[in-house]
Amino acid sequence: MKKNIFISCLVSLSLLTSISAQTSTSKWQSTPISIDGNGDDWGTLPRFFNSEANVKYEFRNDAQNIYIILKSADRATQMQLTMAGFSVKLKVKTSPPTKVSITFPAIKMSGMPPMTNTQQDRTDRLETQTDKLEDKTATNPEFMPKDTAILDGFVYSKGKTTSNNDDNESICFAKSKPNQEQTTYEIRIPLREIYGKDYALETVSTTPFQLQVSINELSQKGKKGAKGQMGRGGRSGGMGGGRPGGMGGDMGGEEMGGGGPGGDMGGGGMPGGGGDMPDGEMSSEVQTGGSNSSSMNRKSFSIEFKLSTKQ
Repeated sequence: MKKNIFISCLVSLSLLTSISAQTSTSKWQSTPISIDGNGDDWGTLPRFFNSEANVKYEFRNDAQNIYIILKSADRATQMQLTMAGFSVKLKVKTSPPTKVSITFPAIKMSGMPPMTNTQQDRTDRLETQTDKLEDKTATNPEFMPKDTAILDGFVYSKGKTTSNNDDNESICFAKSKPNQEQTTYEIRIPLREIYGKDYALETVSTTPFQLQVSINELSQKGKKGAKGQMGRGGRSGGMGGGRPGGMGGDMGGEEMGGGGPGGDMGGGGMPGGGGDMPDGEMSSEVQTGGSNSSSMNRKSFSIEFKLSTKQ
């Protein structure tokens, strides 16, 4: 009997240790972070890295805000973030859960190159197209549309918002300037947008969050009207049979689900799948952004964390 009780205690302790290990803690931010797309206020490199998505990331909080940063030096990932779009979702594990999301839509661009036979050809053509866009924005800043995000589930902010919002009580985000070595997104989310104005940090910090980042697939259409048409000599005209669908998809309405920590969100969180690594464990490939571009299929990663109360 005593032996069975001892084994049961060991199993319970093991489960508690496993659960604790899967939950990270947000770092306390003693001074407000300037949301400008620069990333200098964060000091060191982001603590976490997802190898599948080639994205470094981190989250911090103070008494009023959650701060999130995403960075990538990988060329293919930069194009996928900008041209296919992505979403950042937070789920508070209350009962029922509270879900909020910020969706960054795909950039609408015309004259995209046709599909090619190899991933490398496809990446090269997309890089050329992006370089042309960046050249135009460098000489003519009005050419680049204002960065826009779609907000869902928040208490006060609804619908669309644009970058570099200077209202300290509302959601704010900023993206790094074109032609930077690393693409950086910074986001500030006031806690009042999640909990309302009467929250107490000591109380809400006991309930974990799940953060999920989902990057849309980067795909292209074949030449319009080319499919099924025959040209001279019986050859098929244009690029018939290209992949259906446009660039990326609208992530705004997607529910958070899958197999992340706690089985609620997919994509390989920290410390589980997806290859996420905490402080001081980045390889040389991570720090340089990697030389080999990964595929441009949809990618998703998640992590569970609690807010810090250190003041």
